[in-house]
Amino acid sequence: MGSAREIEAQGSGTSHVKPRLWAQFLAVMGASMAVGGWAVGIGIGSLCVDQLSRGIGGFILTEEQQVWIVSSNFLGTVVGSAVAGKLSKRFGARNTMLWCCVPAVAGFIVTAFAKCYNTLLIGRLIVGLFSGPAFVLHVFYISAVASPQYRGFLALLPDIVYMVYVILSLVLGVYFPWWWAAIISAALFALPTAVALLIAPSDPVYLLRTGRLSEAKEAARFFGLPLPDPEPNTSGGIAPRKSTWTLVKQPRHYRPLLLSAALLLGVAFCGYMAVLSYSLVFLRTLGSTLDATLVSVLLCVIRMVAVGLVSVLIDRLGRRVLLLFSAAGMTISYLGLAAYFYIPSLAPYTQMPLVMLILAISFFCMGVGPVPWCVIGEIVPARLSDAGGAALVLFYNITSLAGVQVFPGLLAALGIGGVFAAHAGVTGAILLLVAAAVPETRGLSLQQIEELFEDKEEGYTLVTALPISPAYSTFSSTRGG
Repeated sequence: MGSAREIEAQGSGTSHVKPRLWAQFLAVMGASMAVGGWAVGIGIGSLCVDQLSRGIGGFILTEEQQVWIVSSNFLGTVVGSAVAGKLSKRFGARNTMLWCCVPAVAGFIVTAFAKCYNTLLIGRLIVGLFSGPAFVLHVFYISAVASPQYRGFLALLPDIVYMVYVILSLVLGVYFPWWWAAIISAALFALPTAVALLIAPSDPVYLLRTGRLSEAKEAARFFGLPLPDPEPNTSGGIAPRKSTWTLVKQPRHYRPLLLSAALLLGVAFCGYMAVLSYSLVFLRTLGSTLDATLVSVLLCVIRMVAVGLVSVLIDRLGRRVLLLFSAAGMTISYLGLAAYFYIPSLAPYTQMPLVMLILAISFFCMGVGPVPWCVIGEIVPARLSDAGGAALVLFYNITSLAGVQVFPGLLAALGIGGVFAAHAGVTGAILLLVAAAVPETRGLSLQQIEELFEDKEEGYTLVTALPISPAYSTFSSTRGG
């Protein structure tokens, strides 16, 4: 579910700055745990639907209401992510993520004390609404505080933390009713997030853009980062900023944005999020004799292990190799699942559906799940990272909401075999997209990556648009003073 973009130092006068990995790790963990509210929301939604359908909780949900309880987290996130850019511009990514924890916890409290469907829905919407900004902004905060040599590792940490929180909410559901699970898991996400983000400062890029040069230097010193040198224009001032629409019309900008949107569309409809959101109910429908909660936790653990492996391999094998391998594996696994339900001779192999589902999720976690966020963080142009990145996350949330909403209907209309055959078609399309259009970005600087998408245009540097006085000197060139 995260990506990283380093702020490259420009200019020959910038001396070497030793990264402070512990400080960067602390900030990344704080941002990752801020997204934990969204992850806990998914787990609690699945838990609510499962326990209420079994008479635990005092009221009954219809099938339509179950869909809305599950998808309300995504619906709130759509609205929250839509305003994330404005909040970040005004308060900064770190401050926005920090203070959104308070109303998110209030949403969990409303959820816990719900005595009817309407109150439960309102609580779920509040959680999604105030988790939405963190879902967007953690990507750019991590981008601004991560050094290039740690980019792959730090970019994938949020995905691991995300799974920890989903597991937490599901495990709590084994020992507590869903209302206590909501309160406990909310506290366990909010408290460590607050501690980490109160220690870590705002990112240097935001501080520079708001004219707080001394604070930006202190933040750069905390993270062990150089600050970028703004490039003056020919008249001696800072090059003027172009409008977002003017930038988007350029091929070097709209091509990576369209490619990113296509990748996210595939991720949203490849089936993973729908299966995870309905995991407890769906696994019982699948006919597994194993405990549904145990299997759901197992699937989350598999993702954590797989993402940990990918974090080691992503800068060695490359992004394309992992994406191709992952999409091909998911396609074969989904076809195996579909075959089980369409071919009567496979009926005696009762554990085949669960095995194929675990394989599909494992392949998802080794590429299609985490790697697109890393690729997007690299190919989205620096001058569009805020507006373009927020728009892409909003698009992903809308498509994920649609995928979760249509899943029960598809299951009823097509049957389990038909649903997995459709998912195989989606992952096959991802395979073709990666093979035909996704460039390999391993080992390339951000400037080199942008040049992969360009026509012959006027050159520029990544930090041309920073509104800083021409008299500005970088932290690294003044750190001895």
